[in-house]
Amino acid sequence: MTLTDAHLRAAKPGQTLIEGNLVFRFRRDGKAGIRTLVRIAGTKRRVSLSLGRYPETSLAQARREAARAHGIAAKGTDPRHERKDRAEAEERTLGAALEAYLGACENRPRTILDKRKTLLPAFQLWVAKPIGSITKSDMIELLATYKDRPAARRKLASYADHFFKHCIELEWIDVNPLQNVRKPKPVPEKDRVLTEAEIKSLMTCEAQKKTHWLAIARLILLTGQRGGEISAMRISEIDFERREWRIPREVMKQGRAHVVPLSGQAFDIIQGEIAKRQRSGGDYVFGDTGAAPFSGRSKGQRMVLEATGTSQWSGHDLRRTAITTMQRLGVHREIRMAVTGHAQPRDAAAVYERHDFRQEAHHAVERLAQEIARISGQAEDARVIQFPGR
Repeated sequence: MTLTDAHLRAAKPGQTLIEGNLVFRFRRDGKAGIRTLVRIAGTKRRVSLSLGRYPETSLAQARREAARAHGIAAKGTDPRHERKDRAEAEERTLGAALEAYLGACENRPRTILDKRKTLLPAFQLWVAKPIGSITKSDMIELLATYKDRPAARRKLASYADHFFKHCIELEWIDVNPLQNVRKPKPVPEKDRVLTEAEIKSLMTCEAQKKTHWLAIARLILLTGQRGGEISAMRISEIDFERREWRIPREVMKQGRAHVVPLSGQAFDIIQGEIAKRQRSGGDYVFGDTGAAPFSGRSKGQRMVLEATGTSQWSGHDLRRTAITTMQRLGVHREIRMAVTGHAQPRDAAAVYERHDFRQEAHHAVERLAQEIARISGQAEDARVIQFPGR
């Protein structure tokens, strides 16, 4: 019998209407439970599968679901299991998948934190959507909102691509929404180096409002280290006797421990920051209490630029300025890399060359500090350290 909506509307309570393997059993309230009976190929099993209730589930929809169930059973799969998997997939939101991904990441803690700070704000409007509902068009539109921030757009595309590939590996989605989406162009390399006038202004200015970023910026210039690493500096990492800062491998971008020699100026800045504490007990150098790493970088940068009367430079430009200054002073590249923590070139000779340039690095930062003191007008007949020619 081929059923119609008229047949179903006219059915009486307790009546059963059948169309092939589609069964409608009517209850007293006039609604009907819909079921279909399927045989799983390759087995002798027959499964009764609920397809919903009429009229909430229409006749046409019931036919489609029955056909789908029979198609799955014809392949030897129990449609009940497929339906359960499909329901779980629909319940798996992007937000839940993202948290699972971040929890499974094997990156350094700083990288995982950076992924969280990049992906969560970008996906904030989608966190409640099923992970499988994100489309290629969604991602193209999202990346387009970052057109004025090319570096942030490229980072988002890279992190999101890795996230979606993780979801594919776990069979949460079948297709990467970023597949066949053109990758954002590489950001042009920066070459900004502060002038001597800007260096002098940075080393001699006084910020109108309190910010630890001024001290951090000066330390970047005096040590050549990254701003993020200095912002998270701990007192327990400082060797006060040898005047060294020992950065653990978990913090370093290269994933290996690094010893930073501290010049007299750099050491004084660190001690000054510790002395400013409102209360003792915290281990972080920069902060009113030392309970957490410094986190006011953006606001602090604006305040420092205003105090110095300069513009268009970043913390990374300070690092570049420090390295360039050491280069100008004749510090060998291997020593500069030992100071900044850059990875030394790996070749056959590197297997046998195990010198760490620790003493030379100490001389290099002292010479750098002397040059910055000369530029800023703070030099005091310091002994000039000479380096052999390259």
